Amino acid sequence: MMNNNGPRPLGMRKTVQLMVILTILAWATQTLLSQWGYGATPGVAEAKEPAKPSESFVPAARTDGGGPKSAAATLEIRGEATVIGGDVKLKQVCRWNAKDNAFFAPFADLVITRLDANAPYRSLTVPQLKELLHDAGVNLSNINFSGAVTCTVDRSDVAVDEKDALQKWRDAKENPGKEPVPAPALPIQQPALEQPAAADGPAPAPETPVASEGPFHTLRDILTEELAGRLNVDPKSLQVSFNLKDEKALILSEPQFRFQVVPQRAKSLGPVSWEVQVITDTGIQKVAISAMAKAWQEQIVLAKPISAKQLIREEDVVDKRTLVDKIDDQPLLTRQQVVGNQSARDLKPGAVFTAKMVEPVPLARPGQFVTITLTTANVKVKTVARAMEAGSFGQTIRVKNEATKEIYEVILTGPQTAEMNGGAMTEAKDAKVASASE
Repeated sequence: MMNNNGPRPLGMRKTVQLMVILTILAWATQTLLSQWGYGATPGVAEAKEPAKPSESFVPAARTDGGGPKSAAATLEIRGEATVIGGDVKLKQVCRWNAKDNAFFAPFADLVITRLDANAPYRSLTVPQLKELLHDAGVNLSNINFSGAVTCTVDRSDVAVDEKDALQKWRDAKENPGKEPVPAPALPIQQPALEQPAAADGPAPAPETPVASEGPFHTLRDILTEELAGRLNVDPKSLQVSFNLKDEKALILSEPQFRFQVVPQRAKSLGPVSWEVQVITDTGIQKVAISAMAKAWQEQIVLAKPISAKQLIREEDVVDKRTLVDKIDDQPLLTRQQVVGNQSARDLKPGAVFTAKMVEPVPLARPGQFVTITLTTANVKVKTVARAMEAGSFGQTIRVKNEATKEIYEVILTGPQTAEMNGGAMTEAKDAKVASASE
């Protein structure tokens, strides 16, 4: 039998396996050549640990419609600023690029301080400016502050002694943040008024009289005082932003011009408008002026939660100065009116205290014994009586003497203590005798 030592032909299965192996080898060779061509080291990328995410600052979102993640606006503080009048506005001590106008326009006319004629210089610091913008509701995370650290402001419409002017400027420079006493703006040069149209009839009397404190009073001051009197707020606390188109009329002042103001819409803060008649020797001109009114409020705000009937302590409240566009019907309370009293209901942090949120702590309750001090001439006598009704500090309640069964009215002065004068006791006895005789 003959042996065939020659190679045997491969079967179909072996042929397929060989083609797969050759394909894998070709793909691996191509991959290695590609990596070597770009300077990579084979196998290193797979051996590395996953990279940790790096931290990066993301600018806060703009509120002016400039996009959800647009860059913050830049506010540059000037080193010096000169103003006319007592009001110092943000746009006078700061500047910004034209691309940030949409962001800064709503509070460009914000009055940041007032200068008195007797103290026409003041230095403003960056922390003070930040605090005021924060109180006005501006999001500081959207602003990049640059420029000078302090801004020295002076009034150009105030006549000062040249010898004293340098010393006042130096004092303001060396004592930044010193608060001057606010004063009305002094007169400024009057612009010429356009030739008014002749009136058809006599000018009507103004609906709301406006008092002028001096011979020089601008139309801006008159409108601000008129609005403050109607809303029953301090004129210095008002923040009125007038339209730029009305600026020419607002700087007119008495006695060169006379004004008759008829308010059109000003029941509360917010959008307000007036119809003004500017009267001169040549005739009458009507001007329509509109503005947006806000007011600064000194608020007492709750810092931590308290429950109903809980005593309010000093550390439970904080003082806050806020610019608001609406006046609450309920009067705001001061710190003295809040601390020492008790809450009328459960309150959460951030609540602004009004009259309905606080009630006095009762110093005496019905059935409790009250120590009464009776003052007669130079003699003081103390006795004890049972309270017939509840009362707080300074209130008058009725008490009953358990020994004599007499009822008196006393004034509470402390916890279960009260005072009563001799005249009141005499009147009470006379009333008892009169009722017995009848």
